[in-house]
Amino acid sequence: MTGVIIAAGKGERLSNITGGKPKTLLVINGKPIIQWIIDELSASGVEKVLIVTGYQSEKIKHYFKINPHENIKFVYNNLWEEGNGISVLSVGKLVKKESEFLLMMSDHLIGRKVIKDIIKEKKRCPLLAVEKKLGKVFDIDDATKVIIDNGKVISIGKELKKFNGVDAGLFLLDFSVFRFLKRSIKKGEDTLTGGIKKLIKQRELHSYSIPDDDYWIDIDSEDTYNKAMQMWRIR
Repeated sequence: MTGVIIAAGKGERLSNITGGKPKTLLVINGKPIIQWIIDELSASGVEKVLIVTGYQSEKIKHYFKINPHENIKFVYNNLWEEGNGISVLSVGKLVKKESEFLLMMSDHLIGRKVIKDIIKEKKRCPLLAVEKKLGKVFDIDDATKVIIDNGKVISIGKELKKFNGVDAGLFLLDFSVFRFLKRSIKKGEDTLTGGIKKLIKQRELHSYSIPDDDYWIDIDSEDTYNKAMQMWRIR
């Protein structure tokens, strides 16, 4: 199994504490966010990791030069200031057409139990991890919302007024997603969500509900960073 981590963005909402470095290098109780993600992926059986870089890419590469991991490959997205769908599309030539892959965001912490569960769901690919307990979401206004019907994602977007779940930033995808991303980008929508909207018009996007006793967090503000420091203290 291959894991793809999107780590190309600047993370402006955290600029007051990042000191200009990529936010995925922010330290959570002794380890940068991206190291937590790599460790959780490795513990879940993921054999290869593709990291898409952009903003301050040399700092991410330098971290892994000092802290090497033999199964990491970097992919540079020179259009990193554009939508994150372009970052996902940049790994298209490195993902096997016949294989599923995991897609994660470099500012999301998700426990290995959830990752392991999703890997076991290959027959339901494509699949999205969804938080249905909305009280567990710390910044719901900025979250990507979803509507789930009979275990399927039928609508997705930050703009949704009515919703019954939140995108937790972990996908199990196959090669077809690149086709939908290309269509979306051609229409002027260069985000991952844009590509997923195209996908769900033609394919079923299954949902995986994060169990009540499992946790995840999108670190996109100083408040959520501080919350992550509490949540991941003993992991």
